[in-house]
Amino acid sequence: MKKIIAAIDFSDASFNALSYAAYLANAFNSTLIVVNAYNDTDAIDEIPVTEIFDSGSDLDKANHNFLVAQMEGVVRKFTVKIKGIVKKGKTIPVINKIANDEKASLIVMGMKGRGKSSSIFGSTTTAMIGKTTLPMIIVPEKTTYQPFENIVIAVDFKESTPASKFKVLNEIIKKYDPFLQILNVQKKNSRLTPETIAGKIRSGLMWDKYNHNFNIIENDDVGDGINQFLKKHPAQLVAMVARKHGLVERIFNKSNTRRMTKQANTPLLIMHAPKEPI
Repeated sequence: MKKIIAAIDFSDASFNALSYAAYLANAFNSTLIVVNAYNDTDAIDEIPVTEIFDSGSDLDKANHNFLVAQMEGVVRKFTVKIKGIVKKGKTIPVINKIANDEKASLIVMGMKGRGKSSSIFGSTTTAMIGKTTLPMIIVPEKTTYQPFENIVIAVDFKESTPASKFKVLNEIIKKYDPFLQILNVQKKNSRLTPETIAGKIRSGLMWDKYNHNFNIIENDDVGDGINQFLKKHPAQLVAMVARKHGLVERIFNKSNTRRMTKQANTPLLIMHAPKEPI
């Protein structure tokens, strides 16, 4: 992971995500790029930590001061390369453009907790999943970074992409050598079709080279099933693949998103299946 994007909106949830991203950048010797998007003032581009700003509005100055203070705090705590970018515009397009321009490997965003209305990152974070092809880590507001000793990987038996195709997940596994809990959530009383059986066999072979355990549980709600599993098998990360009409879409739809994110206290790694042929 050469470059990690941490998107902030000056809320507690986003500052917590920044800290999480800094720990990751430190572990992987990555460049940390702190991004703030806003709509009310003119854009001022890349902000070195040592630069003094002379902006045209109080809001500009406040944004710059907040961003610089947070970056300086990161620099004091970690030995990471860091830069800040403030851009005028809507949050998702700004983050996507910067991530593409910087050739970033990962986007880290926070998820506000229940009743926290000051952050835009509840709806924006979940909307971002469908608007980027980069992997994302979604960090719940009260969750702090912990080394990855256990990772839950939620799989769909219809998914055929090998784990080796997901670069960020592979880098994490190689770095931390965690125990992997491979999890499939099925609807209650569902019958095993030939396709499901083939998918189960394929999944078993896919993860065979890793230190892992294979789990199949029944729950009509995928998000609830994952949360219930995490209560019995705590982990430092949940990984899943975003695919049209797939697992992530079932979890992050309008009826499930609010409940899922309020219950979650484990960071989520959302990956996108590669377009190239397997």
